[in-house]
Amino acid sequence: MRLLVLGAGYIGAKLGELALAEGYEVVLADNWFATERSQLDGLAAAGARVETADIREDLGGLLEERPDVVYLLAAQASRPLSERDPDYTEQTNVTGTRRVGKAAGEAGVPLLVFGSSLHVYGSGLTGEVGPETPYGAQGDLAHLSKIYGEQALAIEAERHGFGLAVLRLGIVYGPSPVEHDRAESQTVVDKFRRLAAAGGELPLDEGGRATIGVVHVEDAARILLEAKPGTENMAAETVTVADVAALARGEEPSRGAAWEFASPFSYRHRLADYLRP
Repeated sequence: MRLLVLGAGYIGAKLGELALAEGYEVVLADNWFATERSQLDGLAAAGARVETADIREDLGGLLEERPDVVYLLAAQASRPLSERDPDYTEQTNVTGTRRVGKAAGEAGVPLLVFGSSLHVYGSGLTGEVGPETPYGAQGDLAHLSKIYGEQALAIEAERHGFGLAVLRLGIVYGPSPVEHDRAESQTVVDKFRRLAAAGGELPLDEGGRATIGVVHVEDAARILLEAKPGTENMAAETVTVADVAALARGEEPSRGAAWEFASPFSYRHRLADYLRP
């Protein structure tokens, strides 16, 4: 089985690590905007082929070998950066995503797996939120572009006849071969874990009432590796930001999430175990 991972950052590197352990042939490609190529030296030593590629441009010969699965994880996912550099965000997440779908279709790739986001549902939800829940209002270009990406890839999948798996990821946490130190690239779970360990204050905007889905990076990589065509949520737990802060401080969370993300997958990691002081 030959896998092409476009976006060899935090999630892509973990996916590559698990795929190599399963004996798959793995190509990891990135434009090195947020990740340093040297961070993948360990995976290269383990057998991964590491390439330079930018989904805004021609993917070159990466698709000529006709991988069995293409993972599209390359994205500009930072809300602050989307405000500072909207053009790069749109070029990557909008034009780049469409170009990958077209190129994968023309190359005859059997399956494309797209890393989307639970943010496509917006906020102010109630009850159980599943793939049939309509898209919601968006507050930034990084997450708005995920809606476009899902729809543009669906058009290409229909046009070219390849399988499309859309996995809407929650906040991902935990150790990976590639991790980023920049504050804008750290999710609330790992940020609160580090702050709590250092005795720092945990900032709670609007009292931490925001509801989020969370998933450990190892669970995320495993589910991506087993992906089948269709659209599903990837969230092991639904919590509030205040719940994350409480767990990081060693306290009992209030469990006040306003809605619940429905997900069909089994998960091996729990937030409380990861955050327990």
